Amino acid sequence: MARTTSARKTSTAKTTAKKPPKSPRTRNPTPPLSLAKPRLDRRPHPWMTDLQGYATLAALIAGITTPHIRDWHDHHDGTTTRRLDDGSHLHYTAATRTLRWHTPCPMGAVHEYTLRTPADTEAAQADANTCQQPHWTPPPADTGQHLTARLHTASKAAADTQPLTLADITNGLEARADNDQPKGHPQP
Repeated sequence: MARTTSARKTSTAKTTAKKPPKSPRTRNPTPPLSLAKPRLDRRPHPWMTDLQGYATLAALIAGITTPHIRDWHDHHDGTTTRRLDDGSHLHYTAATRTLRWHTPCPMGAVHEYTLRTPADTEAAQADANTCQQPHWTPPPADTGQHLTARLHTASKAAADTQPLTLADITNGLEARADNDQPKGHPQP
């Protein structure tokens, strides 16, 4: 009986030792080797920048609620802007701590207002909505004389900025050398 027991153990051991070979499809490909070590930035990214927080607070103080703080675009130069639903823009400058509102008026121009309080905001909205002033200037009545004077000034300025030839430079230096006299040292 001992033989059958040992035979069973070896045959069982042989069957468990044999595993079917893995097909090439199931193998995990090895990543290419690289000498550069990847840098993982494990620092937490801020949910908002300080400037976005300051701008949101300035708008709230001026009576404008901007619930989405991340809608402020931080330019990383001390300024941030936010577009409002009506097409106007808010601009906040950290250096001067000013909140400015740029809004189009019915006449087509863009007005700028500095907002500090809710009263400033209400006055700016009323002013922008009721603007009836045309924002273009008519040409002057003496268009012919004015245009002639501007063209004369422009042509004179253009002539003064033309490049000099080598002969002009040489003549200028010679004329200057003829008129220059040696100067003495100042007396103490």
